[in-house]
Amino acid sequence: MRRRAAARAVVRLRRILHATDFSTASRPAFRMAVGLAKREGARLLLLHVVTPPSPFSAGSGPPPSSYLELLAATRRDARRRLAAALARARAAGTRAQAKLVEGGAAERILRIGQRWRPDVIVIGTHGRSGVRHFLMGSVAEHLVRRASRPVLTVRGR
Repeated sequence: MRRRAAARAVVRLRRILHATDFSTASRPAFRMAVGLAKREGARLLLLHVVTPPSPFSAGSGPPPSSYLELLAATRRDARRRLAAALARARAAGTRAQAKLVEGGAAERILRIGQRWRPDVIVIGTHGRSGVRHFLMGSVAEHLVRRASRPVLTVRGR
């Protein structure tokens, strides 16, 4: 009888972290995170990491003022998209908040995860393989390997 009771034990989700890059691959993960948060009555943190473009690109790059303008435009676009995602999450009935940070995606997500201590991190995956995976790496793979919290990867279409 005790075995059956243990098998029925369910982990209660109180905090869910969804890291998004706003790509088509992250949309199913967003829906999953919102659905889990709504079902569990959990708080949802929507996180986007702005990775600043490198001013040291090959060839003659833009002058510093153009780079700063590009960076400012990138930040504005990210804030706008994050606000739209937050509005959709709240409209779905979740207790959601949003956070925008800058830096390397995997490192920043791990750091926020350590501080906020979610019960699960939900992230989309592009499903890259071969040379594309080797050259671009995988944020989801880094998180699965290094996160101290459970990571739920949701495959994009």
